[in-house]
Amino acid sequence: MATDRGNARQKAGLTLGILDNIPGERRRQLAYKCAWYGSELRPVPPQGTSQTCPACKKCGPRSRLHCGREFACVHCGHVDHADRSPSIEVEARARRMGDTVNKSTRSPHPGARGQGTGARTRAALAAAR
Repeated sequence: MATDRGNARQKAGLTLGILDNIPGERRRQLAYKCAWYGSELRPVPPQGTSQTCPACKKCGPRSRLHCGREFACVHCGHVDHADRSPSIEVEARARRMGDTVNKSTRSPHPGARGQGTGARTRAALAAAR
């Protein structure tokens, strides 16, 4: 009987995990966070990003032939980590869609959660008193 409860809890956790990761929820959360940090959400079509070289901008399906952790361009010979190359292409596509990708990715708007809680901030406030 104890294992049935354990399985039910596992299934409930899995269900919640799936519901938290449905595409609409992820997009809603990203839009919320972008507004919070003063950024702009720009959905980018992912087709070909893992096969496009960030150095020569050419798309080559054979660049990811073995699908390991390495990207090797068949056109110019550029070699990079398999996750880094597509991220560079996604950012480049987002930049082409407008003037900048974001206004700020480092600090939230004034009064945001976590703002002003560091030791330096407390010391500066104490010194100002």
